[in-house]
Amino acid sequence: MSMNTQKDVHLVSYASSVGGPGPGCGEGPLFLQQSTIFADLAKTGIGLHWQLTTTPIPADPSKLGSVLRQCTELADEISELVRDKKFFISLGGDHSCAIGTWSGVKQAMQQQALGFIWIDAHMDSHTPQTSPSGNIHGMPLACLLGFGEPSLTNIGTSGAKFKPENICLIGIRSFEEGEATLLKQLNVRIIGMDEVHHRGLADVLTEAIKIATTGTVGYGLSIDIDSIDPADAPGTDVAEVDGLSGEELCQAAQIFAKDTRLIGAEIAEFDPSRDQDQKTEKLIARLVSAITLGK
Repeated sequence: MSMNTQKDVHLVSYASSVGGPGPGCGEGPLFLQQSTIFADLAKTGIGLHWQLTTTPIPADPSKLGSVLRQCTELADEISELVRDKKFFISLGGDHSCAIGTWSGVKQAMQQQALGFIWIDAHMDSHTPQTSPSGNIHGMPLACLLGFGEPSLTNIGTSGAKFKPENICLIGIRSFEEGEATLLKQLNVRIIGMDEVHHRGLADVLTEAIKIATTGTVGYGLSIDIDSIDPADAPGTDVAEVDGLSGEELCQAAQIFAKDTRLIGAEIAEFDPSRDQDQKTEKLIARLVSAITLGK
């Protein structure tokens, strides 16, 4: 790619932590909008276009009401971008943003089959019946598979946005029985940290892309910051030890830049108040560069 070739990225922000355990990650997208490190991506050949920021409003009657409203806003914006064939990155906020992001993609693609790669320490596949905490950020993947609170599963289009056989989870190391049972029943491919250590992340991503592109027109990528080891990315609310290497993830993620089947990406659960020495902030900028430019 020559230096004068600019790659445009349309950024959509879900500045909310309503679906999570505490307030921190709601500030993540707002922080990145002011970040000079993030702004410096423009010098590398990435055109950053901040499209929309959704935030909680006092009038929202409940956590569910807030998540539903914001995810619906997010879905409408993403749907428009996908229809216009514009590459997007959705920035959370807590990971309930995924319900809005990927419902929006499905809204644009309608009957066409889509694949999905979910990189996370957690499965996020609870329903209200199985969740110990009731936090919606532990439910987005179940919602996208058509299970859970009906108002959330029916955003954009009714029911499931992905088929289980086109989904791959990577980096899983903390989960509860209820969500694991659901994914096992659906036969979703789950690659835990032991397997990542054994095979290497690049090899694992190659398999995940195959799963996500078999019989689909394209696929999405969702990265939770807590998938990365806290030593490399301390700025997150539910940190789990023994995570992905930040360096390895940035290297392996370069594969996405060359893949025209990638419709868009999402990076969630960045809590700037927990960051140390701008480690997580810098890593997010590097991830955007890897996914977009392949460098």
